[in-house]
Amino acid sequence: MSGPNPRAAAVSALVRQEQDGFSNLVLDAELKRQKLEGRDKAFASAIFYTVLEHRGTLDYILVQFLPKGLAKLDAPVREILRSALAQARYMQVPVSAAVNEAVKLTRAFKKSSASGLVNAVLRRACVYDLSKARFQNETERLMVLGSAGQDVAEFLRSRYPDEALGILTYAADGGRTSLRANPLKADVPALCEKLNALGAAAQPGVVPGSVLAKFEGSPADNDLFRAGCYHVEGQASQLAALCVEAKPGETVLDLCAAPGGKTILLAEEMQGTGRLISCDAAENRVRLIRTAVERMGFADVEALCNDATRPNPKLPAADRILVDAPCSGLGILAKKPDIRYKTLPKDRHDELLATQSAILDTAASLLKAGGRLVYSTCTIDPAENEDQVAAFLARHPEFSVVTPEVPFPAGMTVGEHGALSVPTRTGMDGFFLCAMQKAQ
Repeated sequence: MSGPNPRAAAVSALVRQEQDGFSNLVLDAELKRQKLEGRDKAFASAIFYTVLEHRGTLDYILVQFLPKGLAKLDAPVREILRSALAQARYMQVPVSAAVNEAVKLTRAFKKSSASGLVNAVLRRACVYDLSKARFQNETERLMVLGSAGQDVAEFLRSRYPDEALGILTYAADGGRTSLRANPLKADVPALCEKLNALGAAAQPGVVPGSVLAKFEGSPADNDLFRAGCYHVEGQASQLAALCVEAKPGETVLDLCAAPGGKTILLAEEMQGTGRLISCDAAENRVRLIRTAVERMGFADVEALCNDATRPNPKLPAADRILVDAPCSGLGILAKKPDIRYKTLPKDRHDELLATQSAILDTAASLLKAGGRLVYSTCTIDPAENEDQVAAFLARHPEFSVVTPEVPFPAGMTVGEHGALSVPTRTGMDGFFLCAMQKAQ
């Protein structure tokens, strides 16, 4: 293959992703290896994530024309078929171009013997009428039309039967990238003006201080980002950090902080005073926090490698604590499409619940009397959200749920044990938060 080829880069990354997992790391490594820039880089990334997001649908269509199935094909051929069909169905690439480029790629990947199959299958698959498909049951319908694995489809069918397909197909934040303006560099109107001048159509979000923008490529690939004028963070995530209501001069802990977006927001609220300690259990993720806060100009943040499931006598008693707990991620299927296909075995789920519980108990021991604890997740699983809070309150009767002064966007469900954002109701990511106060 001579010269940069975004389609080839996307296929190579997809082959590696099948083996390695971690989609963002796989893609970044492949883009660097092939030295793609600008439009080529953006196009390769779009193909890669479109395939991941719609893989269930793509595979269902392809299998209609592959009697032996996809699994029997060589990995490059399988990914060439998926990526070409994705381009034709979801990326406005003409069918003829998608098919012809796929045949060229088949030869370039030294799979010439499969070029006839690729040509024949794609010419039929690209014009397949999905509306005529007949499914065995509702779970299969969700798996195909919503592109999800069986476990995720069954979870949504059980918990959100009327919204399941909408949750799988929604575009968070209106399909735009959610940002937070850095008040040290630019307020929301000024940031919108600067982004619009770059061609990234921008407007204020529904969460105070947020901005929604439409970038052609990466939101990190411009001078405004490099200068620390904003950081990328979902509106729902911003809301959770705002509900901590950190004040100047206080001691604040962010116990599960990487990559650092919520820490940056807490630092903004504290206005360079007090003490803010941002923790994560892995040193490489702590480095992400340090990089993020330095780029934004918040030099006083203490980034610490710490396992929040265990007490650490080196941590101070805090006025406010944020626990953005590790979770199943079932609220951010649009942003992390590989989660769509994850399995949800009971033993792993129980282990996750135990981890969340242990972190909450650690936070309870570190919080000062009268202090605030905010628990948040990016999932819509009640076991990790409302049930987790209820169990915590039973173990710690000195805590009670409180209502933050931050206004909640329309559509949020506010209950006895916290507030829930379901994507089909709020237009934001799926997430949960609960603010609790410790008795004096």
